[in-house]
Amino acid sequence: MNLTSTLRRIDDFFTERRLLYTLLSIILVILIAILVISEGFSGATESLINYKFSRWAFSNPEFFLNNISKPLFTILSSPFALLGFKSFQLFNILVGMATGYISYLVAKELKIKSPILAIVICCFTPIFMVNLFSGITEILFAFTAILATYFLVKERYISGAIIVSFLPIIKTEGFLLILIYIYYFVHKKHYKEILYTLTAFIFFSVVGAFFGKSFFWLFADFSKLLEFNPNTQGSLFQFVTRSPGFFGIPNEIFFVTGLIAGLSLYLRQKRAYSKEFLLIVLPFLVYFMGHSLSFWTGIGGSDGSSKYMAAIVPFMAIMATRGLYIFAKMFLIIFKLEWIRVAALVIGFASIIHIPFAIQNYPINLDSESFAVNTTSDWVKTNTRNESNIYYNHPSFPFFLNSKFNDSRIQNIEGNSLLAMKVGDLFLYDEHYSKTSGVEINALINNPEFELLRIFDPEIPFSVKETPFKIGVFRKVESNPQVVENNKKVISDKDRVYIEVINFDFDNTIYEKDSEFIGFSKINPSNYLRVKRSQKYYLNSTFAINNNAQLDFFELLVEMKFFAKTPEDKLKFVVNVFDGKKRLEHKRIDIGTPFNSNPEEWSNLRFKVLLPSIYKTENIKIQTYIWNKKNGEYLIDDYKISYRIKKGD
Repeated sequence: MNLTSTLRRIDDFFTERRLLYTLLSIILVILIAILVISEGFSGATESLINYKFSRWAFSNPEFFLNNISKPLFTILSSPFALLGFKSFQLFNILVGMATGYISYLVAKELKIKSPILAIVICCFTPIFMVNLFSGITEILFAFTAILATYFLVKERYISGAIIVSFLPIIKTEGFLLILIYIYYFVHKKHYKEILYTLTAFIFFSVVGAFFGKSFFWLFADFSKLLEFNPNTQGSLFQFVTRSPGFFGIPNEIFFVTGLIAGLSLYLRQKRAYSKEFLLIVLPFLVYFMGHSLSFWTGIGGSDGSSKYMAAIVPFMAIMATRGLYIFAKMFLIIFKLEWIRVAALVIGFASIIHIPFAIQNYPINLDSESFAVNTTSDWVKTNTRNESNIYYNHPSFPFFLNSKFNDSRIQNIEGNSLLAMKVGDLFLYDEHYSKTSGVEINALINNPEFELLRIFDPEIPFSVKETPFKIGVFRKVESNPQVVENNKKVISDKDRVYIEVINFDFDNTIYEKDSEFIGFSKINPSNYLRVKRSQKYYLNSTFAINNNAQLDFFELLVEMKFFAKTPEDKLKFVVNVFDGKKRLEHKRIDIGTPFNSNPEEWSNLRFKVLLPSIYKTENIKIQTYIWNKKNGEYLIDDYKISYRIKKGD
């Protein structure tokens, strides 16, 4: 039996329906597995804000009619949110899979070969896949847009128009696509169906008016979008230059191939391919260019975030499906062997699945900002009195403090209301949202009525508007000048010291097991460690600590000089915490060149690792090492690890 006949037998067994169900099942298992083992989520604070509205909508019905998370998203996701945040994320996963399935149906209706590939391309496009584990509205928008397209391709114009009407109810950008669909109705001379594109607007306007809102409440914030905002302005081509990061290079190649082929067919046979052009190509281009122009002009509210592109992934997937088929067929034409065509298809298929895992770390960990908020919240819950009121600005705090929406103890506060706080109340200052509310940390530090209890830095330093991000826990006290002096000690780290446990300068001190990788060159006058592709693990060290010296969360300080020969292949710093043979904690942190640094020069890296599991734990050991997961090439020098203790201990 030759290979060709074997492939035919396999093809005969896997009917399209069998293959479809098998594929959907595998994708669902993969996504749920990632969801279960992920500690973090995507979508940052927007996910948590939307979760708040969905979680408490049934006890606060006014949440169903809000312009922040958008009413349709809140209505559909709220039953899932009642079961917790993981279930809330599951809503987006299921909607995302449905989006992939509808993309397959559209591709099939358009007579695109191998339409089932659209499911894979859609679900495994990096920006789409990562946001399946979020609470943002782009995934529902993508589903609604492609569902409307499906009905219009099937020439079910009224159903399509009604579904189209919901797009602005999910995201304001929906108005852009409505214009495209209206043009399609005009093109098809189905004029009366245009009226149905007002269905959702009329419905929610009437419902809102019934509950005391203005009839035009959906447009309440629309005027703000027309205002110029320099903070949301940038390059016209930033979505183009960053597109490989959120679409993936293989997908982009297949998409461009499919787009060119589709446009060629449209130009030759306009009547036959008008549906494809008007309902697939045009929505993608208009949405993409709309966000590009908005970011460039600073008008329209686009802040250049890559998440916006998740909304048009199904359109890209359909075009890329044609491109992947053409890619495979090209090999058949060249070599005239069926198995080579199948092999090319498999390679293309594998590259699509591989790329999101190469771009994004799975399972998903908390981002640096969320981690800092979470760590602060854990410390507050452990070290403060239950009767204290807690005030905040960062929208993530209620989530990480496990607060109900209407918890009177935990409330958002404006800067001008801080003076109304009572003695014993806490204020959680953050460098991101507190400044926006008019609060400056220096003013609090120099205020004798606010005691700075603790500063929390992110593990990997980052800046907000050129200011290093940090969180400060302040307590309202009776006025005392000594408070100001103590605050200055805390903010400057003078109340703590670090005990050094590892120091390799690779001249006087080296790590013996890695000694064969020690060298020097003109770019550095002293010896350094060469991290080579040939080895995975470097600087594997284990040390014990004096835990009696710890005041609160255990904190490691990691310092090194760093030179990246392959900056795209991130190293990882790994920490394992052991109590005897039992592993208490495992953490992996990406090591990369600091933002805005010169890639041709050595960089000084300094980051912290917070280990809450060590708190009040005796006789523990810590293992640290460098993991060259992506087989990159790097140079490391002056490698130090210290842990923090209270001054005087």
